[in-house]
Amino acid sequence: MTCFPSLFHRLTQLVTVMMCVSAVWFSTSCDATNRNVTEPHTLAPPTKPPAKRFAPYEVLVKFKSGISQERIVSLLKESRTDVIAEIQQGRLYHVRILDGPSVESTITQLTSYPEVEYAEPNYRYETQK
Repeated sequence: MTCFPSLFHRLTQLVTVMMCVSAVWFSTSCDATNRNVTEPHTLAPPTKPPAKRFAPYEVLVKFKSGISQERIVSLLKESRTDVIAEIQQGRLYHVRILDGPSVESTITQLTSYPEVEYAEPNYRYETQK
């Protein structure tokens, strides 16, 4: 009978240790509220920043039908752009932005005119390799 108290004591110690280990493991691995945990480091190669999806300082502008050539020239001059190419019989223009405004601000300015059907960046397209 003396062996049972010692066995009971050993089992109690083992259960206590297992509960402590489980509690520590649970609190460190399952704590979703702890936002200060650092992510493990990976050995991934550094990635270069993505290339711009459109040509810098270039915009495509389409004018509504019936707009005079003089008015188109006037609007393009007001928006500080220079014609690179005229496409679609004088309605679609490929233009270069002069004097440094961004593509986005130039598009905003051009689309504010009621004569402009749309203006968009000169997007770059690449074939898949």
